[in-house]
Amino acid sequence: MTMRGGFFRLALLVVSSLFAFLLLLTALQHTDRLRIITSLDDKSNSKPPQQPQPHPVVQLVKITPPPVHHLEEPIDEELVLQLEQELPEVDYAFWYYTAKPKKYRYNATCGSYPDPLDLQLHNIYWQTFVNSNVTFRLYAAYLDRRDAVKLQTVRILATANQIGAEFPATQCQFWFEGNNMPVYVNVTEYVSVWVKAWGNKPQLNYPHLLSCPVPKELPPNLVKSLPRTVSLVANKCDRATNSLRINQQEKQSDPPKRTASQEKVLTGNATSSSQNITGLVPLNFGVCVKGFDFPYVDLSERLIEWFEIQRILGASKIYAYMYDVHPAVQRVLDYYQRTGYLELRPLTLANGMPRLRHYQHMLLQNRRLEKRLNELIPYNDCFYRNLYRHDFLVNVDVDEVIMPLNGNRNWDQLVHTAYKMEEEKGGKCAGRFPALCFINTYFTKVEPELRNHEEQAITGELYMLQHTLRHRNHSLPGRATKCFHNARLSLTLHNHFTLKWLPGACNPRTIDISVAQMHHYREPDSKYTNQDLVEDRSVWPFATELKAAVEQVWLHMDDVLAQVSDPEEQEEMDVALDQEGESEVEMPPPVPVPVS
Repeated sequence: MTMRGGFFRLALLVVSSLFAFLLLLTALQHTDRLRIITSLDDKSNSKPPQQPQPHPVVQLVKITPPPVHHLEEPIDEELVLQLEQELPEVDYAFWYYTAKPKKYRYNATCGSYPDPLDLQLHNIYWQTFVNSNVTFRLYAAYLDRRDAVKLQTVRILATANQIGAEFPATQCQFWFEGNNMPVYVNVTEYVSVWVKAWGNKPQLNYPHLLSCPVPKELPPNLVKSLPRTVSLVANKCDRATNSLRINQQEKQSDPPKRTASQEKVLTGNATSSSQNITGLVPLNFGVCVKGFDFPYVDLSERLIEWFEIQRILGASKIYAYMYDVHPAVQRVLDYYQRTGYLELRPLTLANGMPRLRHYQHMLLQNRRLEKRLNELIPYNDCFYRNLYRHDFLVNVDVDEVIMPLNGNRNWDQLVHTAYKMEEEKGGKCAGRFPALCFINTYFTKVEPELRNHEEQAITGELYMLQHTLRHRNHSLPGRATKCFHNARLSLTLHNHFTLKWLPGACNPRTIDISVAQMHHYREPDSKYTNQDLVEDRSVWPFATELKAAVEQVWLHMDDVLAQVSDPEEQEEMDVALDQEGESEVEMPPPVPVPVS
């Protein structure tokens, strides 16, 4: 072996040994990393090292899938409550706790209490009943126990796909708590809530009020009972496809009690016209508003002003219905709901169109006849749902205000003045008007020039205080009019007047414009010039009170909302929903006929 060959072998051996040492060191470091990862899984069992580590430790985070979150399925009792919130006119509790376990039915083979899963639901809030060639869409049912009604009567608010034609024989199937067999009565009236001459097309949904008197002769155990639910059927053995809870208002929700002599004056039963209505407990007014459809327009400022002027004039509560509104408007509605001044109910169209925001708004704007037919449902539902809470129900839009004049400061004084005028001229109808109606006048968008800073201070930023130019000529009586509907005497309502009323009532009375007028804050349909306008500041006496009330709402709105919901919940509630102002179609009033 040469010197050069031995040196080469020695060098190769050193290099191989060094390479093997590096491989071993790498393997040891990989093992240490595995130990570190494993130790992270159970930190509670690991102890901190006594001596510092010879080299820095890089802690690696173990990647694990997120935990699976399951929503707890409600137990049966909670589910019943949730189902009743989804479909408020279906009495799930009665079915679940009573009718189902006690096997309510007409006999062993037919006429069973309708299972909620068998109901023919239509567009969420409606139920379908088909009898012969007539299709009914049922909305709600109410118990009418007013003094002018001979027998306690269940009223069913519905639509039918015909108007002015005979209806097939139909029965109301009453179900009572404590009696597992139904009681059947015939539908005695099909009262149309529309006049055919105003417009009609085949197969539209025309609003009707169906009536079924509760029989006097009942099984002994039901003598003092009232029906809990009602279904419409063609024959006794039919399995009903519909079931409505019967809305029953308790007597404690009546307006404030009056003395016997005061009540006689209000109902027109006073023995002497010398009796007057001074000193009565203030009358109670509820305001009904058709479905809100304002998805793109922020009317929050105007809406607050409107809510507060209604309160100042005498409204104790406002009842409104919801299609869709702008998020800012929804915020205002949430505030008034939480203060208790507003009761808001969702609404869909009886024709079955889906509740899609843009599509629904387009339909309401372009299918005016269908819209007008459907808006009579909330007006009459509001009336019957609140019969015993108020003396009068007032149907108005959010650009309308019934304004007292000539010293009358509120609606209570206005009604008293109307009754007094009736007595002074020798009439005997004071208290027996089914409606007191007010002549319409248009206030334009033109703002008059204010004379000085004092007047500017009076108007502030409020729309009604700023817009005081109206048309010189009022609308004709009965055209675009709005009314106080007497809760004791009215039967069916149009948005402009009472259509039919109960026995014992006089004809509706239109109030002279010297006493009150209906302010309509929109442009009229006909063209006009400045010479057609006059200054009318009849709202200014309420300026100080109105401005203070509106300011209080803006100051405390967020406080009231925060008391109930956190910001995330509020953001979810601010869903974009819509309604634009519409042109009033002048339609001749019908010749109302009292119900015999």
